[in-house]
Parts: sequence; structure tokens; C-alpha cells
Amino acid sequence: MHVLTKIFVVLVALLTVAIVPLVAVNATNESSFKQKFKGAESRAATAESMLASERTSWLSQQQKLESDLQSAKAAVADLQKQVEAKAAAARKVEAELAGTKAAAASIASSLELIAQNDKAKGALNETLVKELRDLRTTAMDAEKRLVQLQEAFDASQSSLEVADAARRALQEEVKRLSDEKDRAVATIAEYVASVGELAKARAGAVGDTQRVVATRNLAATIINVRRGDTAPLAEINAGSRDGIKPGWVLTIGEGSTFIGNLRITEVDVNRAVGVIELEDAAARGEVKVGQRAIARAGE
Repeated sequence: MHVLTKIFVVLVALLTVAIVPLVAVNATNESSFKQKFKGAESRAATAESMLASERTSWLSQQQKLESDLQSAKAAVADLQKQVEAKAAAARKVEAELAGTKAAAASIASSLELIAQNDKAKGALNETLVKELRDLRTTAMDAEKRLVQLQEAFDASQSSLEVADAARRALQEEVKRLSDEKDRAVATIAEYVASVGELAKARAGAVGDTQRVVATRNLAATIINVRRGDTAPLAEINAGSRDGIKPGWVLTIGEGSTFIGNLRITEVDVNRAVGVIELEDAAARGEVKVGQRAIARAGE
């Protein structure tokens, strides 16, 4: 056998010995990477589910707290009106009491002058004493009414303070929920930073519009709902002339009940179409024509 042939055979043998471990390592790493990728996908799905649940809970609590806050404000306004009415009544009674005292003083002065007249002294004294007694009774009744009004005023003032304290407590609760929302968003951001962006919807699919922060407060009405094989869509009676832009997210509600979100994908002059999100037909009901869609500036 030629020397070069022997050298070639040796080289081939060496390469075979070197490649076999590499192939084994590559097979092992491929299996490990697949398991890590599947684990990351599972954690991402769990994080998405947790975020949707926390967002739904937060929106529901926020709407309830806003409703309670409005009720507290209305109660405070009613109590304030009652306080003002009772204060006006108290001022009126004080004026009547002052007039009664002035009349009593005038009568007393007249009694002193009439007492000097011996002829009409007896009859006038009896008449004037009776009138004076009547005036004193009236004055005492007026003073009692004044005391009662003062007590009612104090009670109303106390109720007003209680309602104001409740309003402050509701405002603190709303702030706490906002802080919890910020912490949840920060947690998701940390997860995305460590694991990577979640899987995106396919290009051109309904609902792939990037979220845009609303620039104004707006309330519209659902005028059409379309359901099919793809994501459900809803149309509202507001469009670009009202300031709506693709990417806005509006809250759909019926009365004080949260129904879902509407992510705007298409905008016309006076109409807009969006994808229905966070809908739970079993728990809160489906999105229907006639329900309200509300946008809040900064959200």
C-alpha cells in the first residue's frame, strides 16, 4: 500500500473519531433546546392568561369604585343642600325671634307710658299683659325651633363629614388599584425582558393593530355586531371626526356592568370597527347592539 494511501486512511479514521462525539453532543443539545423552547412557550401562555384575568378584575373593580364614588358625591351634594336649607330656616327663625323681642320691648315701653294714665290702667294692663305673655310664649317656641334646627344642622354636618370621609376612602382605593395595575404591567415587562416577546399574531390578521393611547374622553353606541369563524367584530357610531384612531381600546359596558373591550382596527369619518376582546358571555353577557363603548383619555 502506498504511503499516501496509508496517511489518507489514518486521517479518515481520526476524523471519524472526532465527528462521532460532535454528532452525539448536537443531538443532545437539540433535545434540550426543544424542551426549553416548549417551557418558555408554556410560561408565556400562562403569563398572558394571568394578565387578561388581572386586567378584567381591575376594570371591574375600577368601574364599581367609580360608581360608588359618584353615589358618594351625590349624597354629599344632597346633604349640602339640606344643610343650606336648614341654615336658611335657622336664619329666618332668628329674624322672627329678633322681631318678637323688638315687639316685646315696644310693648314694655308702651306699658310704662300707659301705666301713667290712671283711667285706662286696669283694662290696658290686662290686655297688654296677655299680649306680652302670648309674645313670650311665641318667643320661647321660636327659641325651641332654633335649638331643634341647630341640632338638625349639626347632624347634617356630621353626615356630611362621614360622606366626605367615605369619598376619600374610595379615592384611596382607586389609587391602590392603579398602583396594582402598574405593578402588574411592570411584572409582565420584566418577564418579556427575560424570556422575550410573546408570539405575535400572523401579519394582516384582524386584531394585530398596535394599541394607541386615547387622546380624549368619548362615549359611543354599538350599532352592529358581526360574528363568524374569525374574531367577533363590533361597529360604533363614531369615527375620525370624533378623534378615534386605529389602536384605541374602548370599554364596552351595559349600565354599570363591564362586558368587554373593543380594539379599533378600521376608522371611517363617522363609523369605526374593532375587535371584541375579554368577552365572557356566560359571566357578563355578550356584546350587543345598543351597549355603550367608552374611551378615557390617557388609557
